[in-house]
Amino acid sequence: MTHSVVHLLGILFAITAGTGAGVFALLSWGIFQDSPFGTAIALLSLGMLAVTIYHIMLLVEGPDSILHFVRSAANTIVAVVLGMLILRNHQPAGERS
Repeated sequence: MTHSVVHLLGILFAITAGTGAGVFALLSWGIFQDSPFGTAIALLSLGMLAVTIYHIMLLVEGPDSILHFVRSAANTIVAVVLGMLILRNHQPAGERS
C-alpha cells in the first residue's frame, strides 16, 4: 500500500504527540502519585499509549485488518478503567492505600 505525504506526516505527528503526552503524563504522575488524581493520571497515560498505538496502526495498516479486534479491546480497556475509577471513588477515605 502506497502512502501519501499526508499519511506519512500523520504518522509522524501521532508518534510525536503521543510521546509528548506520555512524557507529560509521567511527569504529572510523579508529582501527584500519592493522590487519587495521580492514579487517574497513571491510568489515563496507559490509555493514551493504547490510543496512540491504535491510530498509528490505523494509518499504517488501513481500516480492514486486525483493527476490529484492537478497537474492541480498547473499548473493553476503557470500560475497565472507568469502572476501577468509579469503584475507587466510592471507597471510604480510611480504606484507601
